[in-house]
Amino acid sequence: MKKGFTIIEFLIYIAILTVTIGAIGLVMSNIFRVGARTDVVQEVSHNGRFAMQRIGQAIRESSGIEIEEGGKKLVLSFEDSAKNPTVFDVFQGKLRIKEGNGDCIELTTSRVVVEKLLFKKVSDDSVRVEMNISFYNPQGLPEYEFNSFFTSSFTLKN
Repeated sequence: MKKGFTIIEFLIYIAILTVTIGAIGLVMSNIFRVGARTDVVQEVSHNGRFAMQRIGQAIRESSGIEIEEGGKKLVLSFEDSAKNPTVFDVFQGKLRIKEGNGDCIELTTSRVVVEKLLFKKVSDDSVRVEMNISFYNPQGLPEYEFNSFFTSSFTLKN
């Protein structure tokens, strides 16, 4: 008797191996896709929360509120000349802050785009902030499509 595999046995082993490798590939692809989606959601959420926190902190510490350009720019007055005025706006999809005579500083990362920023004066010492942020996705890949809407109201401390 000869020992070895018949051609049928060999083809069955190859078929089983191919199906197994294909299934493992699909599982790994889904794991990477879910991981990417999680990173996207975290990036947008972190940027939105940080931006709203920074705007709220500045409003609470300020002594006056002005809204310009149809609600697209917030100008805060401060007694401290280094911070007076403090301006929040969006330029090329990035939320910026400019304190006094200093340079503009971007508050959002290059991985997100601020699509909408709107300031509404609720009262003389209160402002409502609305902001829509999406993940920067120039390739249009579905796992990288995510946007979130942030809104809050802030009041001067004094």
